[in-house]
Amino acid sequence: MKILFITQKVDKNDDVLGVYHRWIDGLSKHFERISVICLQKGQIDLPSNVSVYSLGKELMVGSRWVYAVRFLRLIWQLRHDYDLVFVHMNPEYIILGGLFWRISRKKIILWYAHYLSNLKLRIAVWFSDRVITSIRLAFPFPTRKLQVLQQGIDTILFSPAKTFRSPSDALGILFLGRIAPVKNLDILVRAVQLVRQRAPVRLTIVGAPTLGRSVERGYYEQVKLLANDLGLTGLVDFQSPVANKDTPAIYRKHDLFVNLTVTGSFDKSTLEAMACGIPVLVSNLAFRDILGPALANQLMFKEGDHRDLADKISQLASLSSADRQKLGEKLRDIIARQHDLRRLVIRLAETVRAI
Repeated sequence: MKILFITQKVDKNDDVLGVYHRWIDGLSKHFERISVICLQKGQIDLPSNVSVYSLGKELMVGSRWVYAVRFLRLIWQLRHDYDLVFVHMNPEYIILGGLFWRISRKKIILWYAHYLSNLKLRIAVWFSDRVITSIRLAFPFPTRKLQVLQQGIDTILFSPAKTFRSPSDALGILFLGRIAPVKNLDILVRAVQLVRQRAPVRLTIVGAPTLGRSVERGYYEQVKLLANDLGLTGLVDFQSPVANKDTPAIYRKHDLFVNLTVTGSFDKSTLEAMACGIPVLVSNLAFRDILGPALANQLMFKEGDHRDLADKISQLASLSSADRQKLGEKLRDIIARQHDLRRLVIRLAETVRAI
C-alpha cells in the first residue's frame, strides 16, 4: 500500500516538529511507499521508500497562493504514487485537495489534536473518512469519524539516565517548549518566587517564540521582566531551543518538569519528560485519565493558580531523591505501556489498512 503523508515540516533537527520525522521513518516499515508533502523541509534521513516534496517555505520566497498552487500540482503529479492520504494537523490541505481526492476515490485520514475549532476544521472532517486524535479532550467537537490512538513517544530515545544523578542542593525545575501566552509561564515564575521562600529551587526555561509572531516575542520579554522584578535573577535561566532529538539530555538534568498549557491543548513534552523518568506537574485535565486518580492528585494543580502550583512544587521538593526517582519510574511505565511510538505506528498502520 502507498500513502501520501502531508505535514507542516520534515526536519529531524527541529526543536518542535522533529518528532514527526520519526513518525515517517516508523511508518515506512509498514508501507510499500510513502510520499511526503511538507510546507518546509530541513535535514532528513529517511529510508529509500520515502520521498519528500517541499512547497518551498525554507527558501523564504513565495506566498500562500504560491504554496497552494504547488500543492495542487504535486497531488496531481503524484496521483499514481498513493492510495490513501494522511494529513497531519493541517486541515487546510484537505480543503484544497479534498474534492480531487474524493473524485479520485482516495481515502482521507486527518490527524488533529488541538482545542481550536473553526469552519475550516469542520469542512476537513466532512471530507475525511477517519479523524484521529491523541486523546479525546484534544479534539474540539464530537464526530462519529473520531478515533483515539494516544500519543507516540520514542521511549528508546526518551529514557531515564543510565546512572543515578547526584542530588543537588536546589530542586531543578524545567519548562521546555514554544514560548507563547498559552503556555502561562508567568504563572510558573510567580510560583517559583513563592517556593524559593520554602526550599532551594532553580528554574530553566528552554524555548523561544515562533519566528515572526510579535505577540509571542512580547510575551517572552514580559516573562523575563517579571522574573527580574520578582528578584529571581540568577535563579531563572532562559535557554535557546534545541533539536527535539537532543532534549532527553536536558530532561535528565532536572528534577521536575512543569507544563501549564490549558485543557484542550496537549503538549507532548510532558510525556517526553515522563518517558525520561522525570516527575511532572500539569493542570491540563486530560492528564486525569493518563495519570490515574492517585498520581493525578499528587501531580495536578489548579489551572492558572500559581499558589496551588507552588504548594505542589514544595511537596515534591520535600521528597527524597530516591522517592522522586520511584515516582519517575511510575510515570515512565505509563508512557511505555500507553504512549510508545512503536505502538502508535502499528495502530496507525492498522487504521490505514482498515479503511
